Amino acid sequence: MALVPAICTQCNAQLEVDNSQEAAVCKYCGTPFIVEKAINNYVVKNTINVENASFNVSGVNIDNLLRRALEFEVAGDIEKALDYCNKVLDVDIDNKEAREYIARLEKAKGINISGVIFSEEVGNEIINLVKQGSKVTAIKVFRENTGWGLKEAKDAIDEFELNLKGAAPNRNVSNVKMNVSNNTSGANNKSGGCYVATAVYGSYDCPEVWTLRRFRDNILAENWFGRLFIHTYYAISPKLVKLFGKKNWFKNIWKPMLDSIVVKLNESGIDNTPYNDKKW
Repeated sequence: MALVPAICTQCNAQLEVDNSQEAAVCKYCGTPFIVEKAINNYVVKNTINVENASFNVSGVNIDNLLRRALEFEVAGDIEKALDYCNKVLDVDIDNKEAREYIARLEKAKGINISGVIFSEEVGNEIINLVKQGSKVTAIKVFRENTGWGLKEAKDAIDEFELNLKGAAPNRNVSNVKMNVSNNTSGANNKSGGCYVATAVYGSYDCPEVWTLRRFRDNILAENWFGRLFIHTYYAISPKLVKLFGKKNWFKNIWKPMLDSIVVKLNESGIDNTPYNDKKW
């Protein structure tokens, strides 16, 4: 048994742990922790000599760096999230979790148009078409890559055109916050399409989708885990709908599940009347 210095991953208390064990319990806060992570948290003095120069790194907490990366990812700031993952590698160059996180974040990069992340090729095509005044073609390309309806796609391109005139679009999703007008009875600030539900129920404005949109804005978006789910959903669902949204089997798989969720949400007090999306 070899005792080595470590820092509790919960309360940050300084400890000595047996590095042959996989897990231990903090004697200060009573929280179980992974020994390897606690050891990695403890960097009292890491001296690196490069051509007679010395650099000291003190008190670095890898878990906290990864948590900060997650917070920035949920907020949509991919570049900041990548920055914090790279800070982990500065301390532990072989950190598997950070390297896997970086690989996933790199895949999430793209061009954000009205809340939808497109590949650079498709995003630039839409941007150039709008700049050239070819909005009809831009709407067509938008629909082909999202599965959105004609009115929804037109509203998105119209809103994007207005934003384009005010400021140049940014390739980083975190720096482009666009709202799409989409309501049969009036203006509605749209956070992003409920792609699967819209494909299943045939409309963005129907009682079932109003229920799900309320749940998204008023419950899911109120905590970091919910926002992470939303962010992941909007990264994946447009592609699913584009590929399978018009297929009967796709709707038959999703409708029973969505129906059950909607019923439970309505029973819990979430309304199914017309709804305008929140900005978040």
